[in-house]
Amino acid sequence: MTDRGIRVVSTQTVRTARYAVVGEDPATASRYWIVLHGYGQLAPRFLRAGENIVPSDTCVIAPEGLSRFYLAAPTSDGSHLDRVGATWMTRESRETDIEDAISWLESVYHDVIESNRKSVQPPIVGVLAFSQGVATAMRWIANGGVKPRTFVVWAGGLASDVQEDRMTEGLRDTQVWLIAGDRDRFASLDMRATVLETLRGYDVDTQEVMFSGDHHLDAGVLTMLLNGLRRDV
Repeated sequence: MTDRGIRVVSTQTVRTARYAVVGEDPATASRYWIVLHGYGQLAPRFLRAGENIVPSDTCVIAPEGLSRFYLAAPTSDGSHLDRVGATWMTRESRETDIEDAISWLESVYHDVIESNRKSVQPPIVGVLAFSQGVATAMRWIANGGVKPRTFVVWAGGLASDVQEDRMTEGLRDTQVWLIAGDRDRFASLDMRATVLETLRGYDVDTQEVMFSGDHHLDAGVLTMLLNGLRRDV
């Protein structure tokens, strides 16, 4: 007998995504940062924290999560329309969201950095991920899509579905930073300790930095990171 109940079918489609850029033109930059925002943020807004502190030779690129939504529940006066955010994934259609996010990051990396660069030298790339963006960045690195000189884990939990050997290889010769504010309710002491232990289990050089603040990007720490992206191999 044919099943006539509800069935869910996944299929691919073409859509338009966006990213934001600040700093040097990608064609002439010598250093690049790819930064992944957290839950409910937008790429242009996410870049504001570092807009005025980007070094002259550096291009910062912020891909935006593929799903945007209103941050407040609908209201009769329409005020919920004022605030919009994006997300990298939810538990609904989780695997396809992960695949789409990785494919999107691969596209940005190739189109913005690889295709535009005039230099024949390999690009110097750092990856900074904030909050929800951390897990997405880990999956991208584990997938082999980027080989960062520096990887910044900022107030986010690690992806539990990446293979240890792939992360170890993906972070080989990478400087890893674990960043959080001392009043960040989303990055407790226990969580940071677990993240630090896991990162060091990948056999990478990991440094921890705490700043005075809550769940946000700190300008002083950002300045240190942007200027410290290693030029050496």
